[in-house]
Amino acid sequence: MNESISRIYSQVYKNIVSLRRQSFRMADVFIWPILYLFTLTFFVTYIGSDKSYLNLIILGMMGWRTIYFLNLEIVSTFMEEFWSKALPHMMISPISRIEFTIGSAISGLIKAIFVIILYLIITNILYGFWIPDWGTFILALGFLAVIGFSLGLFTLGLAYFFKHDAFNISFIIPDVIVLISGVYFSVESVYPSSILPFIRLLPTTQAFELLKSIIGFGQPNMILLILLTALWLVLAYLFNGWMYNRAKKEGKLARLG
Repeated sequence: MNESISRIYSQVYKNIVSLRRQSFRMADVFIWPILYLFTLTFFVTYIGSDKSYLNLIILGMMGWRTIYFLNLEIVSTFMEEFWSKALPHMMISPISRIEFTIGSAISGLIKAIFVIILYLIITNILYGFWIPDWGTFILALGFLAVIGFSLGLFTLGLAYFFKHDAFNISFIIPDVIVLISGVYFSVESVYPSSILPFIRLLPTTQAFELLKSIIGFGQPNMILLILLTALWLVLAYLFNGWMYNRAKKEGKLARLG
């Protein structure tokens, strides 16, 4: 157990330290999230929308960044090993694929927390934004983090086979799912009633409903949220293992036990 924790910690430490050496990683934490924040909040302020809509945008960005960092960190860490030609060395190391994934996810979570704190400070100074219900806020972000981890497991499974293409997919899939889930709007007011039952079956939809309920915009189904989040996690874990075993059999990987 202690050895497993040490291997997970080593992965977290490696990812955090690498921030200083990679401009892309630094920009992904310190520059792009802030530009993204200002782009949307300035626009909403300019068109003179009600302040509650500005709060909705801010909360949505925090939830979106949570999924983004958890998913991307898992895949990008694997791809960096591949690009640096260090993947064979990692494959013969004692670290397991689950330890590798958990370590990468934790470093992604650290980044997400840092960006959310930045958002909270900046929006409080500029717009007087605050969180009226911290318990619900943390719970919603917790669900979104688990969903981001599940998406990371899924795209990592693709990366075992497709490498570069999977890295591109890791940007596309979460953004499409989050947008469909009504991150900045009510799904009932945008989508046709014929597809609403399917959209409500996305755990991201229920998680964002929980997040939006903080300011009176969402009506989450907690039982559905818990069941769907657990189901996605189990399916992603099974898919990751299946793809890993296939990749080993076809010679795509050496070993990551």
